[in-house]
Amino acid sequence: MVQAVDHNAGPVTRIDAHCHSSASSGPVNAAAGMIGCPECYSPPEKVYDLAMARGMDLVTLTDHDTIAGALELVERGFERVVVGEEVTVHFPEDGCKLHVLVWLLTPDLHEQIGTLGLRDDVYAFAAWLREKNLPHSLAHPLYIQNRKLTLWHLERCALLFKGFETLNGAHSGTHRSGVEAFLASLTPGKVHRLIEKHSLEPHWARIWEKARTGGSDDHALLNVGRAWTGVTLDDAREANIRPECVDASGTIADPREFFRAVMSGRSHAGGAAGHSSLLAHQLTTVAANYSARRLGGRSALSQEVAARALRFAGIDAPRPSKIRLGLSVLASKVRRRRRPTDPLVQALSSCARDVLANYPDLKARLSPEGISRGSALSEHDRMAEFADDLYAGIHAVLGSGALRAVREKDHKRIFDHVASYAMLELSQLPYLFSLFHQNKERDLVEQVEHESAEPGDGTSVLERPMRVMLFTDTLGDVNGVSRFIRNVAARAQATGRRLQVVTSTTMPLENAPNITNVPPVFSTEMPRYPQLQLALPPLVRLLRIADRFQPDVIHVSTPGPVGLAGIIASKMLRTPVAGVYHTDFPAYVEALFDESAGYMCAQAMRTFYAPFGAVFTRSHEYSASLQRLGIPESRIVPLQPGIMTEQFHPRFRDERTMQALGSPAGCVRVLYVGRVSVEKNLPLLTQVWKAADRRLRDLGVNAELVVIGDGPYRAEMERALRPCRARFLGFRHAEELSRLYASGDLFVFPSVTDTLGQVVMEAQSSGMPVIVSDQGGPREVVQDGVTGYVLSPDAPRAWIDRIVALAENADTRRTMGEAAHLSMRPYSMERSFEHYWRVHERVWLEHLSRRGIAPRSPGQAARLAEVVGPDASPATPSREFDQVGT
Repeated sequence: MVQAVDHNAGPVTRIDAHCHSSASSGPVNAAAGMIGCPECYSPPEKVYDLAMARGMDLVTLTDHDTIAGALELVERGFERVVVGEEVTVHFPEDGCKLHVLVWLLTPDLHEQIGTLGLRDDVYAFAAWLREKNLPHSLAHPLYIQNRKLTLWHLERCALLFKGFETLNGAHSGTHRSGVEAFLASLTPGKVHRLIEKHSLEPHWARIWEKARTGGSDDHALLNVGRAWTGVTLDDAREANIRPECVDASGTIADPREFFRAVMSGRSHAGGAAGHSSLLAHQLTTVAANYSARRLGGRSALSQEVAARALRFAGIDAPRPSKIRLGLSVLASKVRRRRRPTDPLVQALSSCARDVLANYPDLKARLSPEGISRGSALSEHDRMAEFADDLYAGIHAVLGSGALRAVREKDHKRIFDHVASYAMLELSQLPYLFSLFHQNKERDLVEQVEHESAEPGDGTSVLERPMRVMLFTDTLGDVNGVSRFIRNVAARAQATGRRLQVVTSTTMPLENAPNITNVPPVFSTEMPRYPQLQLALPPLVRLLRIADRFQPDVIHVSTPGPVGLAGIIASKMLRTPVAGVYHTDFPAYVEALFDESAGYMCAQAMRTFYAPFGAVFTRSHEYSASLQRLGIPESRIVPLQPGIMTEQFHPRFRDERTMQALGSPAGCVRVLYVGRVSVEKNLPLLTQVWKAADRRLRDLGVNAELVVIGDGPYRAEMERALRPCRARFLGFRHAEELSRLYASGDLFVFPSVTDTLGQVVMEAQSSGMPVIVSDQGGPREVVQDGVTGYVLSPDAPRAWIDRIVALAENADTRRTMGEAAHLSMRPYSMERSFEHYWRVHERVWLEHLSRRGIAPRSPGQAARLAEVVGPDASPATPSREFDQVGT
């Protein structure tokens, strides 16, 4: 349980117990070391000033393996300074690296750490801490530094160290819950079991009563004082702090007495935990400081531009004189006439001012007075929003310029734009790195929480509700896939399931609490399909949304840019990915282009679906297609089809709806609903209806073909059917679509590439007999001769005969329509959604099992057996979901 400060317990003495200065001069990683970039540039006195300005009563510096920064403050006479150090130590068994914060050090004690070789032996180091009675805390206990930290190491640390840092201002807030759960589980009985398990005696009395500390772990003057260790006045009294050490304001003035209260377990961690944007801004500030020191030798214009950019990081870099700057600008204009300006520079200059105008609070931080209150980068949420908007603005400008260069066939400008795009994407690296870095301990955090939880309290990962995030490129489109996703989102909301749908489109969407639309940075019409959109989403914004939601399973609905972002999110979050094979893209591409294009598409689909833990297929027909793509049969799950049966129902029949659209009364209406395109095999329907219309005229049957939908084949189909009785209504939505379905008399769907054909189910549910192809998924939801007919696409005469026979026989249509409606009743969206959810739960629990998270109670075992199956293993997943429509 997370302990909070009781603000009614008197004044609180605070210290940011984990803070860095320029004395932390080592590189943050090997790459930084190669170019000589240290991990921190913060002057010790500025860290001190910011800590005091943000309400700290004591100030410490805990630089890596040095006390030089803190000693400098002491020697210069700064008050209430605590000499601290972040000591790097290792387990001798395997070299697992730890960081331990130690306070109240002296130069002699610091030297002993090195001369005694304590950094190489955590056991000797822990014994030394006890011998010297030094206050200490295991820093960021769940941070895996050299890929070695496990629960085994953490259990040993529980016996070695008295203090644990439960709140670190630079690391993910998810760490805190894991650390607190672990510390809460340390009862005397468990400690005794750990002693026996590890054959390791603790050095400290009542080792289960841990000192809890918090600190910002700041490296860039951004978050100093925003995470802290606090001791209330009541806690100080209970720790028997000497009264003379408490000043008139009620705070503890003596650092030794303060840390005595901390080590007695009377402290609390307060403030804000870290997150990805915070880490990105720390890295950016360090990089900005590194760059600022290398501005010499550049042109005056370059120095001016760099100085303005560096102000975002709070760096007041030298700026050229006005005369020198004016000459540099003039020279730049002369050069520009000979050589066009770089597209990225043009885009930045054209939109930066306008974007910044929307953030007056950040703009105010760019002045010298504003910088003194903290840099713009210290406003993490606002700065991330600004960076997103600036990125989108630059993308828009570059996009229009790139299209113009392509139209004009200007090869040099095309290359310049490609290079500019590459530089723009590189600017996102700090955010991308931070998002991945902040989530790399997720497996360990969940394992620690699971092992520490009391079975039945609901905190174990095996007991809490599952979270699913669905990524889709198609949601604003009018098609069966979009309707299915919206229906799933609605069912999740109605049943209290935690499902978040994410898309990126400029198309209008209905508002829903669990659907998020992130505006794309680029969008255009699909070639040959002006009704469809190809959109490029802002990757960082999508990943940031996923980071906040922390899903347990990622569902990828479409193999497009947003779907690809979903796969990247699954890598970032260490989650399994599931998906659905909604559309037979290789077959579509082959129909639109040629066999070689279809083969290339199949290869792309094989790569895309390779990491999926489960792939839904909308029908058994396409299980074989997925296997041909290289998906193992054990990962293919036929999804129980589902539609909103109450939304598509014969009771919506309304002659007035059709008549209002121009359809004559008493007419037999033959409906087609869907995309009007070649890959839907509509040339066959065109051929068939021409002949059927002639025969029905000869028979005196008043009938017409009603086409609902739009697409690239519509104009050609309208011209071909102009002499016939045919009506094209375009897209229709919501209740009007329900009325149109129910007011039809016969439904035809000649597609041979649909994986399910949701419109076929909607038509039957509305009370219409249907005619479908014997190729593809729709045939699986039609009872041949009972609810409709399943015909070969290579036999157009059979299609003509069936259409004519049904059009002239109302009794047969009525009998088959009633049977069709009844046949769809088991295919409710409620049942389909429950199946959908259980499969995702199975994928999640199998993923946890592979990570070694096993049931610790009968209740957890029962849940696992219910979803996965009592004998199932990761290698042989349950097949209980193979029955479609049961």
